[in-house]
Amino acid sequence: MLLVYTHKITPRVTYTFKHICKRILGVEVLFTSKVEDFIAHDSLKMSYTKQPLSNELFIRSNELLFETGLSDIDINVLQWENTKGFFATGERSDLPFDIFAASFYLLSRYEEYLPHVKDDYGRFLASESLAFENKFLHQPVVDIWAYKLKDVLEVRFPGYEFPKRQYKVQPVIDVPMAYYFKYKGFLRTIGGTLNDLRRLQIKQLYSRYLVLFGFKRDPYDTFKWIIRKQKQHPFKFMVLFLIGDYSTYDKNINTNKKEFVSLIKSVADYCDVGLKASYFSLNDISILKKEKTKWNPQHIPI
Repeated sequence: MLLVYTHKITPRVTYTFKHICKRILGVEVLFTSKVEDFIAHDSLKMSYTKQPLSNELFIRSNELLFETGLSDIDINVLQWENTKGFFATGERSDLPFDIFAASFYLLSRYEEYLPHVKDDYGRFLASESLAFENKFLHQPVVDIWAYKLKDVLEVRFPGYEFPKRQYKVQPVIDVPMAYYFKYKGFLRTIGGTLNDLRRLQIKQLYSRYLVLFGFKRDPYDTFKWIIRKQKQHPFKFMVLFLIGDYSTYDKNINTNKKEFVSLIKSVADYCDVGLKASYFSLNDISILKKEKTKWNPQHIPI
């Protein structure tokens, strides 16, 4: 267990340390603001504050984890061996950067709460990010920083054996539209047919009616393949179904159709299933609640 001395224990501090120490390194972490408790601890320990207490493992803290609210932060990104770092700490610190404040900045997506340019769907653009601008968007920097902390801990506490992380896979399959041609209803099928003719998409028109008359499988109907793959693997697939209302951005089939309900239940016999939020529910909690209520009567747990 790692004991962290800090002058102030905040939700930001506990969240960030637990992510780095527990989730990445597999080490339990506790916090104290009492010097006597810190001195008495006989295992992994470090201080995270402005000045070291003595000669312990020390990382000089940035103010970010002790603040509340948001502010426009001036960040200077520097090269750090094979990666990048920011929030430099100075010479007395055992790491040249405050990896905890930097990790919180990235994990919380802090910059996305500040004024920024949005795309057509109201999303934060990757090209506007600190990581993109400083050419480390392709790196899992929080994990890299965590293992740099581990290296320092191993030097200070050579007798401590860190747990080995177990690799785990959970495929997540998004189903915004269960079928491409089938079960669309008369009006949508006629509309699709006219659209194919208008665009001279004869091949698609031909495929549409082969599917509708049962001579060909729908191109989106991959569910038997998913179930077959699930049977071959011990880890569970997570399949997320969209059941929101039809809109410009969500074009699933009518979710009240018995074929759709039957599909979800057949997949749920083998895989974990869940609710995929619709486009408009992301900004309207009442729509999300409506979709959740609509999902539950099918007796399939979210």
